[in-house]
Amino acid sequence: MSQIPKLPASLPMQIRAAGVPNQVDVDKRTVEVVFATETPVQRRRYEGWEKVVNFHEILTISRAAIDMTRLNAGAPVLDSHARYSTSSQVAVVEKAWIDGKEARALIRFPAEGTDANADRLFALISEGIVRNVSVGYTLEKIKVIEPEKRGELQKVIATRWAPFEISFVTVPADPASGVRSEDGQQLFELQTECNPAAIAARMRMRQAQL
Repeated sequence: MSQIPKLPASLPMQIRAAGVPNQVDVDKRTVEVVFATETPVQRRRYEGWEKVVNFHEILTISRAAIDMTRLNAGAPVLDSHARYSTSSQVAVVEKAWIDGKEARALIRFPAEGTDANADRLFALISEGIVRNVSVGYTLEKIKVIEPEKRGELQKVIATRWAPFEISFVTVPADPASGVRSEDGQQLFELQTECNPAAIAARMRMRQAQL
């Protein structure tokens, strides 16, 4: 495995959708959700002005990989990733944890009558109408694995990442989209897996295309 010097983070914030399990406690006003798994999600990036490169992003689910600090400090639960007004916060993360290969969170809504937006959303979740959540996170460390066969996509594995908000959404976020952070100076460490067979395969693919 080769090490590459730290580079500016081009996508310090990402969003990814997941389903809401049917675990709603109406009395306690809580909802338990799975906000991330290791399911590959296809994304895309631009190289130059016109070339679009598709790749699979995989979030590693483990205690060593996920920094739960911000979630377990009472991270906000938002309506559709809107984060520029307190009126967009509808709930709070009570706790977050790892369960096998799932990242889970317990979300608490305010008491009924406190906030009309929160009441409406909790009712829709309780009725099974709103079913999707999406997590906002930053990538701190990734590993890139080049494809070995023609037609396969490059894999970008997040080996260290930090969720910092959970959102309820109607339509799951486009897996190829990302939201840029205002902080363009944030850094993460990029690792690439040294795989001679994969490199040779890519060279053959490029020669065939030429």
